[in-house]
Amino acid sequence: MAAIHGFSNEADLRRECCSLIAQKSSEAVKDHGFFSVGFSGGSLPKIVCPGLLSLEIDFSKWRVFFCDERYVPLTDADSNYATVKQHFLDKTSIAPEQVLMIKSDIPLDEAAKDYERGLKGWYPGVDVPTLDMLLLGMGPDGHTCSLFPDHPLLQEASHLVAPISDSPKPPPCRITLTYTIINAAKCAVFVSTGSSKAQVLKQVLEGDESRPPPAARVKPINGDLHWFVDDSAASLLTKK
Repeated sequence: MAAIHGFSNEADLRRECCSLIAQKSSEAVKDHGFFSVGFSGGSLPKIVCPGLLSLEIDFSKWRVFFCDERYVPLTDADSNYATVKQHFLDKTSIAPEQVLMIKSDIPLDEAAKDYERGLKGWYPGVDVPTLDMLLLGMGPDGHTCSLFPDHPLLQEASHLVAPISDSPKPPPCRITLTYTIINAAKCAVFVSTGSSKAQVLKQVLEGDESRPPPAARVKPINGDLHWFVDDSAASLLTKK
């Protein structure tokens, strides 16, 4: 069951979310020597990153990856990497070799395979890595990562990473984690703010389980699931 954390302002949401990230980082480093954390794009880096930078965290133990990426140059404004680099990586001691980037200078299918090999390389001998934390966002249509409503990719089970060339939201070509590795994570954290998310958040948390939006399918099998939401996003929820 998801833990839902509601806040009246972004500052409190940021503080508590980053406190959880710091806690999970410390636990992971003590357990296996590093903390693997995946970022999504959108507004999430702008909300979370300033809070992380204000805490005393040993970023030298972090291994940063991306829950999905647009198939564009890494310097492009649409690149999730570029956003995280601007708001976070450039302001920390995280070395380039600690960041697993999704390549855009090789064919799309090859880039997805290369990225899957990279993630598996952090966990030698393991078919499905147990990533420490996923930092996720959700679109007004309920999509998360690059997993969109009614798309065939929602049924992908044979790969941990998959390409998509017909995204309903531009740019059309992307690379995304699939549910196989998403739901193997130790912790998944959604950050959802604003009134544009209110209707779909109600669907995700209180809606018909027979037709769940993509974000509602994120259910770590042996891990934690957290939703950090503001009052505007939570305005239609009936179960407080």
